[in-house]
Amino acid sequence: MNVPKLHSLFIHAIMAVIGLSVATQSIAAVSIVKGKTIIPHGNAISDKDLTIKNDKLAFSLALGSAPPWGVARGCIVDVANVKTDGSLSPDRVAFADFIPNNWSSWPNTYQTVDVIKDSADEAIVNITRDFGQVVISTTYRLAEGSDLIHVQTTMTNQGEAILDMHSGFTLWPDAGYKFAVPAQANKANKPNNEATNEQSANFITDRFVGYGADWAVALHAPDMTEVKNQSRDLYTHHNLQAGQTVSFSGDYQVLASGDLAPVVRAEIERKNVKAGTLSGDVQTQSGKVLAQPAIVVTKDGVPYMWGLGQNGQYQFDLPVGEYQVYATGKGYSDSKVHTIEITENNTQTLSFNDLLAPGKVSIHVTDANTKAPLDAKIKIEKGNQPLIEFLGARTFFTELDRTGQATFPLAPGEYQLNISAGSGFNAQPELINTTVRANKSTDIASAITISTYPTQHGWYAGDLHHHANVLEGSTPPEYLVRSQLAAGLNVLFVSDHDSTKNNAETQALADKRGVPFIPSIEVSPSWGHFNAFPIDAGAQLSVDPGVDDIHSIIKDVRRMGATVIASNHPYIPYGYLSSLDKNTAPGGFNPSIDLFELNAGVDNKPTIEKAHQLWSQGLPYYYTAGSDTHDVWNQTSGLNRMFVFTGSKPDGHVFAQAMKNGRAYVSFGPVIYPQNVMFGDTIKFAKNQPQSISFDLVAVNGLKSVQLIGNAEANNNTDSSNNNKDQQEGSSRIINQQTLQGQSASITFDVPQSSGWVALVVEDSKGHKAYSNPIWLKEVDKSQF
Repeated sequence: MNVPKLHSLFIHAIMAVIGLSVATQSIAAVSIVKGKTIIPHGNAISDKDLTIKNDKLAFSLALGSAPPWGVARGCIVDVANVKTDGSLSPDRVAFADFIPNNWSSWPNTYQTVDVIKDSADEAIVNITRDFGQVVISTTYRLAEGSDLIHVQTTMTNQGEAILDMHSGFTLWPDAGYKFAVPAQANKANKPNNEATNEQSANFITDRFVGYGADWAVALHAPDMTEVKNQSRDLYTHHNLQAGQTVSFSGDYQVLASGDLAPVVRAEIERKNVKAGTLSGDVQTQSGKVLAQPAIVVTKDGVPYMWGLGQNGQYQFDLPVGEYQVYATGKGYSDSKVHTIEITENNTQTLSFNDLLAPGKVSIHVTDANTKAPLDAKIKIEKGNQPLIEFLGARTFFTELDRTGQATFPLAPGEYQLNISAGSGFNAQPELINTTVRANKSTDIASAITISTYPTQHGWYAGDLHHHANVLEGSTPPEYLVRSQLAAGLNVLFVSDHDSTKNNAETQALADKRGVPFIPSIEVSPSWGHFNAFPIDAGAQLSVDPGVDDIHSIIKDVRRMGATVIASNHPYIPYGYLSSLDKNTAPGGFNPSIDLFELNAGVDNKPTIEKAHQLWSQGLPYYYTAGSDTHDVWNQTSGLNRMFVFTGSKPDGHVFAQAMKNGRAYVSFGPVIYPQNVMFGDTIKFAKNQPQSISFDLVAVNGLKSVQLIGNAEANNNTDSSNNNKDQQEGSSRIINQQTLQGQSASITFDVPQSSGWVALVVEDSKGHKAYSNPIWLKEVDKSQF
């Protein structure tokens, strides 16, 4: 397969032919529309883009528009279902495409478009792109009356063999909820933002669903062997030898309801498996019929699907086999679980009459020391946690206008609620056991004991990598603020992908609460993500992250007002430092990058090692930190954070400048208060005139240890009685280590008598650590001292 690289004029000529075809076709059940998408709130805004539509759905291919995250043009960026009145729903997805190797950088030089069929009964469009020396050809098919977009992709390697690839189709919803691929032990559906191994060989089926109450988009991927990113990526693990072609196929199913019965029906037909039917009715204990009952089906203890009914009735098909089934509804308790056996071509009847109507909980949270109301997060630790998320939440937050107060519905039952304010950093959470009764309100008072108040010492904490509701983010600005305040953060922060649309609204919310706000943007090419802050009010990104190099990007965000630029998760497959190692970052290394991120969801050891190497060269590249939260109900704002010393309440520029000066540290829990020195500062010393540095430490989980580390080349003259002295740690070494106990401690270290740097690593009893920026050491002549 040999595809020439086309010049832009040739591409324009192809698009002109497509335009002529569209202009002359008659209105039909299936149509191809060229130009800006007809999908409300869609991202395909170029006159070169294509939208394909039938009576069930529409999807748009970005041919001129820039796709998110710097992906090569030619992918699906908009999907909508057709509503009952015939109009299109809002855009449901941020991105749906074939990914050639696990979100690695995508070297791309061309895209070609071929409309193979444009008729009333079917549309077929082929997109061909290059991925380095690999040619990727994807064909999209939509038939009349179908709710399935069929996709077929081939990869042809025209270069050297590539081993250990992870390729496949992806589906990244830009709203709603996620139902991961059902798997034994449910590893792929773990709702947090910490690094987990999502690979599993025990998949029950091969589909992922993004959904809301009035929509669902499912990705059927029969070639998948593993999942990533909460099942949004369904990959095949494979090699690609020189000259080899491999093929992948799948379907995107688009529905106008959060009912998964059609998804299972499509699966039955796709796999040609034997099936039967389950039907029945649903009532409460008092005989009330549920207007919209939900029937949850599990298989081998793993959530498999759910079907929605109307007016108390339900019916749907299942593959032959044994299942566990229960009924529920919005705010209602779950019924008893029943075991059923589905047999071929038979209807099994199962009715439910034991549900309880919703109850209500009202919570008031205060600071036990000051009695002041506290922003807080309330999470169901034990009790009913709805699988179908539009039927009920598992996590709640106190309100912005009524600090410390929250009122919300809960299904009747016994609960343990985890109520937290600055949990893990400033205070321990409080666990409260309570009973919720049908049609009753339960009042709860919670007093949180705060162990430390960083702002009283001049330290302000921020989660400096946090998304709102752009692209795959699902957190409206109001809930971003509520979540960050509940986490005990002292500054608010938002960094959406390639967008500043939420900065103004978040600023207004911050102003209303009198909290500093740091407006940011996460510029997101395929070869590295960068947070730049603070961004000027109204500033917009003007570069194209999918095309422009690092130098153009940095110039543009400086124009937008950024004091600092951070390289986010630098060593993940599409991180900037990873791409530099692979020589796939356009423009190479730009030394004006200011910060390197320790990210809550990845292995940070390579980044820490790189920082130590840079410090040992005397280069002041400092840390930043963030949780990378997109969904505050299923992830944790402030899971890690940056503590920054500003002395008093900062604005965005003061906060950023303090970070640029290194006056900060990263923490996953422990709190550090320097007493006679500041991170980022330089200690000057004369030979044979030793100095010491002192710190107060706090850890609400209890302190375990503290290490003074330094550059590996430095000489050490500290007390040889200290345990673990002079242990080599790559480009750094442990100079002194002390075992600690209790929630607080004061420690003092002698400063090594050689130029270089030292830093702290503090660990609490749960293994959570804090990593400081360096304190620089410079030996000078006594006359300069």
